[in-house]
Amino acid sequence: MKSGGVVAFPTDTVYGLGCDPLNDKALRKLQWIKGRRREPFPVLVASQALANRIAVMDRKANALASTFWPGPLTMVLRPKVNFPHSLTMRRKTIAVRCPGNRVALKLIQGCGGLLTGTSANITGRAPCTHARAVRQSLGDRIDAVVDGGPSPLRRSSTVIRLYSRRVRILRKGPILGSQIRRVRIDTHQSRRTR
Repeated sequence: MKSGGVVAFPTDTVYGLGCDPLNDKALRKLQWIKGRRREPFPVLVASQALANRIAVMDRKANALASTFWPGPLTMVLRPKVNFPHSLTMRRKTIAVRCPGNRVALKLIQGCGGLLTGTSANITGRAPCTHARAVRQSLGDRIDAVVDGGPSPLRRSSTVIRLYSRRVRILRKGPILGSQIRRVRIDTHQSRRTR
C-alpha cells in the first residue's frame, strides 16, 4: 500500500478498499476499481487525535468522536490537509472515520495512521461483507485481500455533516439520529461509561 497498492480489508461495517489517501496514483487506481464514482473517498484514521490533525474538529465533532469512535460513524468535515483532488473530487470537505475493527486499525496504523475507507464493491453494487465476496466481485483488480471473517454489522456507517449548531444525517446507518442528538458537548461521556 505504501508503494501505491489497493487492498481490501475488514471493518466493523463492511469490507473496505484502502490505499494511501495522499498518493494520487493509488487514488486513480481506486477510482478505476470502483468505476463511475463521483463521490469523495472517506479517510479512515487510527485515532481521534489523528482526525484532529487532518480535519477541523470542533467541540461537537470531538464529543461525537469520543462517544462513537472507534465505530460506525463517519463525519464530513473541513480538511486541514491538502488532499489530492482524486480523493476530494474537488469538494471542500472530507469524510473521516475511526473504525471499530482491530484488523483495520492495525492496518491503518501500519500505513502511517491514514487510509482510504470506501466500501469494497463496484459503484452501484452492494458492499461486500466477507473476503470471498470481495474476491468474486473485484478479482484481480485489487492487490490483496485481508480476510478478517464476516463483517459484524453488515451495513455501511452512519454519515453526518456538522454545521455550527446542528447535525445533518447524510446516510442512515447503525448509529441512530436519536443517539447522535443525545450527545452533549459539555457533558459527553465515552462509550465505556454510557
